[in-house]
Amino acid sequence: MSSQQQNGESLDGDDTPKLRAIAARLEAHSKRIESFETELDDVREERDALHDEVEDLWQENENLRTEIERLDARTDLLSLVESSDEMTAKQRRITLIQHLKKAAETERERGRDAKASLNKEQAEAALKYPDIDRTTFYDDLRKAPRLVGKTDILWYESNSGGESRLKLNLENGDLPGGVVGHRRRNGGE
Repeated sequence: MSSQQQNGESLDGDDTPKLRAIAARLEAHSKRIESFETELDDVREERDALHDEVEDLWQENENLRTEIERLDARTDLLSLVESSDEMTAKQRRITLIQHLKKAAETERERGRDAKASLNKEQAEAALKYPDIDRTTFYDDLRKAPRLVGKTDILWYESNSGGESRLKLNLENGDLPGGVVGHRRRNGGE
């Protein structure tokens, strides 16, 4: 018998069961690794799907915030319409200033400068006060800055062709508490 046969028998005899056991364990571990890789791929796909869902929910949240702002503004305007018959000149001017303040704050929340302006038509829409003469609107726009007393924050620009505007710049400072805190209260000019 050759030494190769003896070695072969020796490998086949004593070591073969050990090698088969090792080979079986190696095969089992290989299958587990494949299973883990498949599971990892599934988890990655689920993570990507969840990431997309989070982005969709974030966008939906932003859309809902915008809608809430729109509805809040509309609610404010509707409450003004209900009490518009009793509004004094000072109340109208304060309402215009508060309307501008809300618009400027919205600009700030969107990452832009906290500035806003309105012309006669926009003032009319903000007040929902159709029975006021056009000169009264211009008078309110012109006199509103007196309530603030700071022409770098609130001022009136008179221009021809209906482009006169009341302008607010919250980048230059805040409105006085007396103006911001007096929503539709008594007083008048």
